[in-house]
Amino acid sequence: MSAFTPKPVIETVSRRGCRGVAVACLLIASVVPASAANNATMAGGRQTIALGDRATFPVQTSKQQSTDFSGWCELTAAGSASVVFDGRHYIPLSEPAVGDVINFNGPGVRRFEMSGTFEASSGNASISFYFANVPVAFCFGGGDCATVGEGSGSVIVECGQN
Repeated sequence: MSAFTPKPVIETVSRRGCRGVAVACLLIASVVPASAANNATMAGGRQTIALGDRATFPVQTSKQQSTDFSGWCELTAAGSASVVFDGRHYIPLSEPAVGDVINFNGPGVRRFEMSGTFEASSGNASISFYFANVPVAFCFGGGDCATVGEGSGSVIVECGQN
């Protein structure tokens, strides 16, 4: 006969289980900061731009890999305006897309909840808005027509991080 005496199953599992939980907690704790580092960080703020000016918001990204982005931007125009969206190293997953023209036919506010990815870059990633034009309505003789004077003198751009 064997001289082996088995230990109770519950005692063995509970002792190993405690070590397993501790190891699992350590693994989770070491993974959380790494995933948080994969998010792009935008330097938000509020900028007022005149016709021909650009509001630029720098974005910190990883140099080694793509980083996720979630933020918002709100544009306010006092009159007609055309504003072009640009994102350096930005791959949008929501509106606006890079190169989109955001038109205001009069006073108004537009808010964009943005999500996307920034490519790995060496510190020159950004989101920007360029006040490109004050559109004037095309009209036929005798009709009421908008004039450049009804256009917005400036556009306020405010952006922040979600």
